[in-house]
Amino acid sequence: MKWVPKVSLLSGLAIAALGVTAVPAQARSHHSVRVHPGTGTISAAVAKAKPGDKLLLDKGVFRDSVFIPITLTIRGAGWSKTIIVPPATSNNPCNQGGGMSGLCAAGAFDSTGNPDTTKPVVNVSISDLQTKGFSDTGVLGFNTKGMHVEHVKSHDNGGYGIARFVSTDTLFDDNVAFNNGEAGLYMGDSPHANSVLRGNKAYNNGFGLFLRDSTDLKAYDNKVWGNCVGIMAFNSGAPAPDLPAARYTIVDNAVWANNKACPADPQGGPALSGIGIGLFGVQNSQVRDNDVNHNVASGPSLVSGGIVLFSTASFGGADAQHNTIRDNELARNKPADIVWDGNGAGNRVTENDCSVAIPGNLGWCPGDDD
Repeated sequence: MKWVPKVSLLSGLAIAALGVTAVPAQARSHHSVRVHPGTGTISAAVAKAKPGDKLLLDKGVFRDSVFIPITLTIRGAGWSKTIIVPPATSNNPCNQGGGMSGLCAAGAFDSTGNPDTTKPVVNVSISDLQTKGFSDTGVLGFNTKGMHVEHVKSHDNGGYGIARFVSTDTLFDDNVAFNNGEAGLYMGDSPHANSVLRGNKAYNNGFGLFLRDSTDLKAYDNKVWGNCVGIMAFNSGAPAPDLPAARYTIVDNAVWANNKACPADPQGGPALSGIGIGLFGVQNSQVRDNDVNHNVASGPSLVSGGIVLFSTASFGGADAQHNTIRDNELARNKPADIVWDGNGAGNRVTENDCSVAIPGNLGWCPGDDD
């Protein structure tokens, strides 16, 4: 699993964006266009669409990799009826380094290869469809504002199921992501993100939900199981205006049996297994009212446990500090329900229903020695 931002994809989009600029929605009558299954039919419809249009995908199989640079609604007939799979070839500028993504919304990039956050693509909505089998990501956003992905099933992709980078005001709601190599659902690289993941299911991925190098992300009412890590809130130390990463809110999630083993990768990512919820180098975050149980490593892992507080300072991040962990139900996590590596200060852990904490002398669980 990767622990670094996907710089190669950012660079590829920047090259393409020299000739493509995100177009804001204009005052005009919006059209609804019905799109039939086939090869490249969604891309052809996007090329003809105007900002604010709706593309209504019929039931059937679409072979396409779609670049979305304008405000659009793309709605299928349901995730069991509208299925998008990779075409044999594609000129989608999101596809770089041999990887291919399914649906990719992207705003403008500047001449140096960085997203121009003053020119995001706005209000892209993707719903009621299925993406599968892409070598990179099923549904992808770069430099977006107000992107909504709802009622989407995304699985068996080499990278992420559903992901967005350098974006704000995102909603991932009621999606299912499984068998993805990196993460089921990802939000990252976004100061002042103001974004929400709610009501999703993620299983048998590397990370179930991966929240990275951002502020103001919320994850609630999700169900995650069978991943190497259930929910990861992460600070890599990557530069951004208001990092270290902070103000993650993880509430009312069910996180169980995240026991898959992910080996160390060549890019430096450590082996991971058996982590329910990880607060890795993040600050001023809330973990409340979650049900976290039966998270046990099945292979080598940097650390394991139900809820884990861990420093990323040794590889450029920060200590986990000033976080609040309270009112969680924890059981049968190994080696402990709550694990702290001893780095960082100001973490408040209280009123959890748990049996074992590491260290065991802090009074974090009823059985601890005060």
